[in-house]
Amino acid sequence: MFQVSDAAKVALQDRLNETTKPYFRMQMRHSCFMKLKLTTEEVKNENDIVVELNGYTFIINKDHVHYFQNKKLDFIPDQHGFKQFEIV
Repeated sequence: MFQVSDAAKVALQDRLNETTKPYFRMQMRHSCFMKLKLTTEEVKNENDIVVELNGYTFIINKDHVHYFQNKKLDFIPDQHGFKQFEIV
């Protein structure tokens, strides 16, 4: 479905170390072109699919799956020093 960059793996592991929530929810921000909102979640919703990749468990709303086909999850600092996940 998608790949995970090395930088994203490090950032995901850092987040897992700070929480007991087992899932990473991935959804596209509709206000910013190709910007990703990634949060940790306790449970999945009925309309979610589960993707296990590189030892991480992602949940994605079925309506958002097409955004992630043949893409790469990356973790990139932006121009203002903020760090963010992006799907490229």
